[in-house]
Amino acid sequence: MTDVIRLDDAERQQRQQRRRSRQEIDRASDSSEDHGLPIIKVVASELPRVVDEAEQVLINAAEPIFSRAGNLVRPITDVVPTGGGRLVRIARLRPLGADALTDVLAQTAKFQRYDERRRAWGNIDPPAKVAATLLSREGKWRVPPVAGIITTPTLRPDGTLLDKAGYDPATRLYLMLDETLEMPEILEAPSREDAVDALTLLKEPLAGFPFVKAVDQAVALSGILTAVIRPALPVAPLHGIRASTAGTGKSFLVDVLSTIATGRPCSVMAVGKTEEETEKRLGALLLDGAPVISIDNVNGELGGDMLCQMTERPLVRVRILGKSEVPEIECRATVFATGNNLTMVGDMTRRAVMCTLDPRVERPELRQFDFDPIARILDDRGAYIAAAITIVRAYRAAGSPPMCGPIGSYRAWSDSVRSALIWLGEADPVASMDIMRDEDPELVVISELFEAWRAALVVGASYTSIQIEEVASERFIEGAYMHPDFRDILMRQANAGPVISTKRLGRWLTRIKGRVVNGWRLEMLADAKRGNRYVLVQVDRDVQETML
Repeated sequence: MTDVIRLDDAERQQRQQRRRSRQEIDRASDSSEDHGLPIIKVVASELPRVVDEAEQVLINAAEPIFSRAGNLVRPITDVVPTGGGRLVRIARLRPLGADALTDVLAQTAKFQRYDERRRAWGNIDPPAKVAATLLSREGKWRVPPVAGIITTPTLRPDGTLLDKAGYDPATRLYLMLDETLEMPEILEAPSREDAVDALTLLKEPLAGFPFVKAVDQAVALSGILTAVIRPALPVAPLHGIRASTAGTGKSFLVDVLSTIATGRPCSVMAVGKTEEETEKRLGALLLDGAPVISIDNVNGELGGDMLCQMTERPLVRVRILGKSEVPEIECRATVFATGNNLTMVGDMTRRAVMCTLDPRVERPELRQFDFDPIARILDDRGAYIAAAITIVRAYRAAGSPPMCGPIGSYRAWSDSVRSALIWLGEADPVASMDIMRDEDPELVVISELFEAWRAALVVGASYTSIQIEEVASERFIEGAYMHPDFRDILMRQANAGPVISTKRLGRWLTRIKGRVVNGWRLEMLADAKRGNRYVLVQVDRDVQETML
């Protein structure tokens, strides 16, 4: 009997202990309420309402949660070394998974479910279904969209200064200031003299680089200005850095430019084995919100549809590694590329400016700088950022006097970065495009084709690909080809073993139709029944200027 009584006492003590535990939880709950956490009551069959309230809690709490490319993302930071014992804070955008979002919800709200047995509301962890449902509401999110993340003050499109930490609705950028960065005062309307002094400062870390011509230094200066004020520009051209030999300082120059804009040398990516692989690598960097992208150590030619879109369109669709999704995303990155004898091909010849380095020595890697340009920048990085902004603001304050004509899609870049440099007496960075155009292997082939066409065929007359092949294959009695140069060009582009493939020839001619080269253009007369016909015509100079 005594044993039974003792057992009853033990059960009673356990019940009392559980009751005390519940009371402690309730007191903890009351304490959380005192800290101002809103309560979300979870009720069966009311999931949409619970998810709505959870999203509203995130918005009301000013939690830095944003939408980007079909994901909910939040800014995160890392502290990385930059050399010389210095540390710098870098930032990127990280997509939120269900677990991460559940963690954020647990920190910003208290979820409760009604306990029928206790007849009271009790605290619970945020249901996993709430986070999963909120993540699935793409297109219906009320959190603001984010275009990118930066750690450096910059300009808005209207010329005002973006220097307050947090989300900026005007640019849709999130500024996460580096607490180690000390910024001097930036004048709202600096004078030309202020701009000249600022330009002199920006030239200092470039002093040791072997620029071939004035235009090459202008491209480097353009790289600084573009990287700093990129948020104010809808699009910006790629900046290429090339040399004839390794060890010349191509990647180091990009590091110098990146250190001013981001506070550290630039992380790099390599070109993939296929264009699709390169596209996915670029897409991953864009999804991270990388402010500066460097395609390093390109061997020879650089082009591709993705790169063309990134440098000419403010919105691009990117491939995601391991997925079939192709979300649309804003591109706010400044893109650099380096390589030995780097050459832009296709449309990239008009979407890039090029800086050429040539130390004119056999072992350029043995050259030494008089000072460490990166260390000098890090000693007072704020001054270099302010100098870049001052140059652009001074040109605007002077009334933006016309210095050059617009260039394609880059009107905003031309009216700010390019024009400001010319206004201060620097060479026109766009002059490097003419050099790249002359070097474009595709344009060289088209130029050769048009010249050989005029020698072998009648200008203004139309021909099918079969007729063109027949003319190119005509021989003299002794067996030599009558138009060897013409045939050689066609064989290089459309050969099928020892003969010219008329199908490949037709596809190539269709691809290059409409391009004006040296005042000539190939036109196509579509004819699905008897075959497309091609005609070479001369383009009037006035028409060419209008097209440009």
